[in-house]
This record gives sequence, structure tokens and C-alpha cells, in this order.
Amino acid sequence: PPLSNQMHINTEKCVYIHFRPRLNHNDQKTCARTRVSGSDLKLYLNGDKIKKTNMARYLGIIIDENLNWEGHLEHIKQKLNSSIITIKRLKKFIPEEHFNKIYHSLFISHLTYGISSWGSVSNNKLKPIFNVQKRCIRLLFGKKLNFDHAEYYKTCARARSIDEQLAPKDYVLEHTKPLFTELKLLTVHNLHKLFLLNEIFKIKKYRYPIPLYTLLKNSPESIRSCLR
Repeated sequence: PPLSNQMHINTEKCVYIHFRPRLNHNDQKTCARTRVSGSDLKLYLNGDKIKKTNMARYLGIIIDENLNWEGHLEHIKQKLNSSIITIKRLKKFIPEEHFNKIYHSLFISHLTYGISSWGSVSNNKLKPIFNVQKRCIRLLFGKKLNFDHAEYYKTCARARSIDEQLAPKDYVLEHTKPLFTELKLLTVHNLHKLFLLNEIFKIKKYRYPIPLYTLLKNSPESIRSCLR
């Protein structure tokens, strides 16, 4: 039946996820929340059966049943690589003084979306995202040519000096730490901390949502644990 706001729920597009803790093989035999019987769970809405899924997208964030964010991290990685391709095409038409705007509008906007949720994963899982970020930094602000620069593939002898022709090819990538420091840019790890602190500040200031405000008020240690 229609709701008070005249909106209808499309049960064909509705799915549900059965969240359960990830335990080792021995614990799975004794923990009721991880037994195979949970797979027999059936949900119905207005007589229609809701499909079970292991992964679903909600407001642009991909959530999986184990909450390890692997699906979303892979999605972010692909999106950032696509942004780099776009930046490579636009770079030669835009003055260098506007590179910072390109970086924030075409790259950081995708990197920071929902980062307060998925950014707390381990450094090992975050490393591929950080590598893509460093690749973008080298492309826009690097002082040394690499495989992302069109000039790197110049083979015409007339376009290079005799010293450049005789010099061995340098395949070592430029270090990005000096670039981050010079340009005052944040890595993905520090961006997560920044956005998380902003969220905590808003919750403490406006006291909303109430469950999170109560949690932070009653347990100050939880704030420090969020930033670890």
C-alpha cells in the first residue's frame, strides 16, 4: 500500500545483507551468529520475497556482509584511475597554476567521498589507493617525467639533445613526500583523520545524531580509538 508521502517501495530492487562476525574455523562451529542456518533466513515485504546479497550500494558506498570494504576500495581505485586518464587529457590545455584546482575537483572529490566510513581499513588495504594518489601527484606536480607524461615517450632524435639520447633510461619514480609537504596536501591516511575529526566535531557541537553523541559523551576513549 502507498505510504503517507505517496511513495512506493519497489520490492524488486530491495535486497538485504546478513551481517555476521568473521571468526576462525573453530569459532564458526560454536558461534550461533555464524552458523550456516543463517543462510535460510527469508524476508518478505508485502508478500514479496526480498533477495539476499553479499554486497550492496547505498548512497554511493558499497557495503559487504563482512564490512571489510574490499568491494568499495576496488570501486574507488577504478574511479581514481579513470580520473587520472581524464586529467592526462586535460593537463595540456590548462595552465599550471590551475593544476591544484584540477586535483581537488577531479581527484580528491572521489577520494574523500565517504572516507570517514571506509578510511579506517588497514594500511595494507589502503596502500593501492595511496599508490594511485601518488601517481596523480607525480602527474600534476612532479618535477621528473614518468610513464604518465606524454613527453616521456618522445623518440624523435630532433626533440632530444645528444646528452639525453646517450643517457640511460631512468625508471625510478619520483618521491612524493617532498611534493606533499611543499604543496601542503594531505595523504589519504591524513584525509581520513581530518574528515573523521570534522564528523566528531559536528556530532559534539550539534548533539546529533543522538546515539553517536551519547556514545562520544559517555566514552571519550572512543574518540581516540577512531583515530588509531
